[in-house]
Amino acid sequence: MVYLINHSPPWLLLILFSVLTIVAMLILHKIVRSLLDKYAPGYKDTLALNIHTSVSTLLALIVAFSLVQAVSTYRQAEHIVRQEAVRINNLDRLLTRYGNPEATDPIRIALREYAQSIVADEWPEMDEGHHSAKTEALFKPVSKGVIEMKPSSPRENSIYNEMLKLADSLADSRNDRIDAAEFAIPNIFWMIIILMLLAKTVLSAFAERTRTADIVIGAQMACFAALLCLTFSFDEPLKGEAGIKPVPIIEVIDVISKRTS
Repeated sequence: MVYLINHSPPWLLLILFSVLTIVAMLILHKIVRSLLDKYAPGYKDTLALNIHTSVSTLLALIVAFSLVQAVSTYRQAEHIVRQEAVRINNLDRLLTRYGNPEATDPIRIALREYAQSIVADEWPEMDEGHHSAKTEALFKPVSKGVIEMKPSSPRENSIYNEMLKLADSLADSRNDRIDAAEFAIPNIFWMIIILMLLAKTVLSAFAERTRTADIVIGAQMACFAALLCLTFSFDEPLKGEAGIKPVPIIEVIDVISKRTS
């Protein structure tokens, strides 16, 4: 169920969240009001409505905080992906400048295959919370190839040292990306949000029983639903329909494929 929700279009999620919250509000209002009429006739609504205002404010703050955290994590994951693409491009460019095609061409081919595997194999795996053993295996010829190169001039030695650093950084980039695939708002935040949303809905049942009041409270619930939908979309930045796509790496694959020695 969570997988299907995660992979639904954002507009569909917004409709789903809004409909669910409003329907839940109407059902809870009916239940709570029938209980009030039966067990507490002539009840006073002032205290409940004051608490409702406080709960609504706290709920808005928690949702806003969660949204800020989710957006920050999303931007961080975007940076990680862009940085990995830049390092792939830089390593290929240095291999081209090295000046020994017999030594560098096999490494460049391995690097291109590794980048292609990130897109074709590892990205779908990350969407399911895993990493690709195939992609990991394809990086080994890149790292091993760079390490086994034997520079024969000061110029080659200078480029070689830069390539060693980039190969290590590229391995770090992959680890960072895999870690970023697990970024998520802690479950305790979602539990608190759901609990406070239920409390707010129950307390709003104490409001006056008019169509106007129901419309206003329903509009308020729809606004909360929109914020929750936005937060949910930014959460887990490398997963789902709204997740980050490997566009920078796809662009780099095109660049290095056209680059000549």
